[in-house]
Amino acid sequence: MKHLVNALLVIFILSACSQQEPIDFSIIPYPSDLKVENGQFELTSNTQLFIEDPAAFPNEVEFFQVMMKQALGDELSSGTGSNTIEIRKSAEYSNPESYSLKISSDKIVLEAGYPQGIFYGMSTLRQLLPASVETGEVSAQLVLPALRIQDSPKYDWRAMHLDVSRHFFSMDYLHRYVDLLSLYKLNKLHLHLTDDQGWRMEIKQYPELTEQGAWRTFNKHDSICMERSIEDPRFALDSKHIKMRGDTQVYGGYYTQDELKQFVAYAQSKHVEVVPEIDMPGHMMAAISVYPELTCGTPGWGRVFSTPLCPVKEEVYTFVENVLTEVMDVFPSQYIHIGADEVDLSSWEKSSACQQFMKANGMEDVEELQAYFVNRVSDFLMKNDRKVVVWDEAISGDIDSSLSIMYWRAWVASVPERVVKKGNEVILAPGDPFYFSNPKAKLFDVYNKQILSSKFPTALSHKIKGMQGSLWTETIPSEELADALIFPDALALAERAWSSDEGQDWNSFKSRLKPQLHRLRTMGVQLDYTPSAELLPFLNVDKDTEQIGVRFESELSEPTVYYTTDGSTPTLESNLYKGEFFVKGSASIAAAAFEDGQLVEPVLKKQVDYHKAIGKAVEYLKPWNTAYPAGDAGTLTDGYRGTNSNSDGYWQGFTNDVEVIVDMGEETDLRSFSATFMQNIGPGIFMPGEVEVLVSSDGEHFTSALEIANDVPADQKGLLFKDFEGSLEGQKGRYLKVIAKNARPGFIFTDEFVIN
Repeated sequence: MKHLVNALLVIFILSACSQQEPIDFSIIPYPSDLKVENGQFELTSNTQLFIEDPAAFPNEVEFFQVMMKQALGDELSSGTGSNTIEIRKSAEYSNPESYSLKISSDKIVLEAGYPQGIFYGMSTLRQLLPASVETGEVSAQLVLPALRIQDSPKYDWRAMHLDVSRHFFSMDYLHRYVDLLSLYKLNKLHLHLTDDQGWRMEIKQYPELTEQGAWRTFNKHDSICMERSIEDPRFALDSKHIKMRGDTQVYGGYYTQDELKQFVAYAQSKHVEVVPEIDMPGHMMAAISVYPELTCGTPGWGRVFSTPLCPVKEEVYTFVENVLTEVMDVFPSQYIHIGADEVDLSSWEKSSACQQFMKANGMEDVEELQAYFVNRVSDFLMKNDRKVVVWDEAISGDIDSSLSIMYWRAWVASVPERVVKKGNEVILAPGDPFYFSNPKAKLFDVYNKQILSSKFPTALSHKIKGMQGSLWTETIPSEELADALIFPDALALAERAWSSDEGQDWNSFKSRLKPQLHRLRTMGVQLDYTPSAELLPFLNVDKDTEQIGVRFESELSEPTVYYTTDGSTPTLESNLYKGEFFVKGSASIAAAAFEDGQLVEPVLKKQVDYHKAIGKAVEYLKPWNTAYPAGDAGTLTDGYRGTNSNSDGYWQGFTNDVEVIVDMGEETDLRSFSATFMQNIGPGIFMPGEVEVLVSSDGEHFTSALEIANDVPADQKGLLFKDFEGSLEGQKGRYLKVIAKNARPGFIFTDEFVIN
């Protein structure tokens, strides 16, 4: 049976005059350079496999022959055949992961300088084959399109993470996880092996770490999972990881060193580096509960997090070095992750031993003590020829510039800039959008969301080591649920980390994703993905023509969208969206996708205003929080509205009152004022207590013109927005002072002052 090129998802077909139109193949990540040519290659069991240097890529050739046997029922022969696949080694490729692939009617040539490149070329070929090959369904003939590919990755670090401490995952799952990562050219698996909730690696010198520290009675997150499992069985705790200890049920598990060595070797064969994380000095309760002498006092919980290791006890470093020595024996990885995040420093502040140590060593605060711990442990690893990765909190101290910093705190947008200016490399792993454990994570954001602030120094872009997606498993107890949250987001991450900026195209990705979803299901991945009909609005402020362009994006491929500009619900009689449209003055946009003539929820609502203050100067009497600068001093009058994320680069954050003066440039007749604020009490974002607007003609003497009280309860949960708006009819002035009172400890966020 022939599987023609539509198995690849050809979006455009060849024209009758043989003039080739653009083609999107179902290859993810998209290659650096792809050219489609005329013809096709017919792959059969009579195809010859020619290996130029049999000693160069033996493991990769073995992998390829297994793939051929699954697809064709037999391995390819080295004898003369009807056509040929050639695998060549070339010195032209300096990047170990680069390759070229040329497919013509009589020959396929795969060329690279290193095994990694050959493997990734084979992975591309694998994606060009029908998904049925993944199940061993044999075909007499498979057809591949004639094309030329030159491919090389954008970043060296292309990773997924898995937390096996909060909930435990089987070795079988880890093996399949590696299979999937390697298929999409993700080259690292960050394995979070230890945390407060469980120690998952056998340490022979400290057997109690797994005999006791790997098991726990059900905790609050287990209870949450059990409650959710009533409606969704994917939240049920896996019975394989529950046992009786006396009369009590306990949850847990661990990997033996032999199991981990075998797994690491398997991952290496797929060119996936397993990077182990032993989180320290915080997140160590699984160890501290067994060895309480490792703390500075009484084990327990501090203000927010668990009691950390004591950084001034020599026995702590003996313990750490012994553990890490065994970790290095099992994991040959170039990198070791030591955490260094969310350390509760209160026990160090109270410890007389810590205070004496700090005084003796000229340390002014416990952040310096944290840096001392990180540097000392890092020195030990570096002396053993390993490189060290830490979470981004570690930069608060003076750490070694050789450490790689994993940026995860999306709400501290300045972290990447600070990291590279210190001389460290940064790995981009911000929780928004790269924490896939968040069920609200959007595929669009994973693929498109801007990660770096406008202040990031482009001259230091070479310090960006790569990107990583993470799955934290506090409330993810099953492999089925993990699958549903990891995929297809991991494919968007893979393309973003591999493909060049020019090769990344959202519409193309959406089209290529469809057959990949089929492939994933064929491979046993338990997907729970349906493209969302939610429309995402994007604005383009044009000051020259005094109008705002509006465009929509969504996860749907080529959706039919209708919209209105008066806020009314769109119908088939409304405006048909054909691309960016423009608004002069103000408009209340309402838009929705339609399928089969029916509106598909949700309906997008977006206020758009080209108002009198756009582009006007703003003087800040009190500063914004440097973690949330948005567009700096121009952001409150730039015409751009924020999205549902406070870290989107449009919302400006304050931990003090907002107090600014808007200069209208000349004496102006005023009609109205409006400002939108956000509340999300989980991360500590609240509405202002009140907003006051004062007017002045000279910029020195102001008269109160408008006071708007807040009516949103401070304990109201969820993501909330409120327009603080009111009339300025009869007012005239050049300067408007806007004061928004920060009534609670926390943040206030606003995105635009609309003044007419």
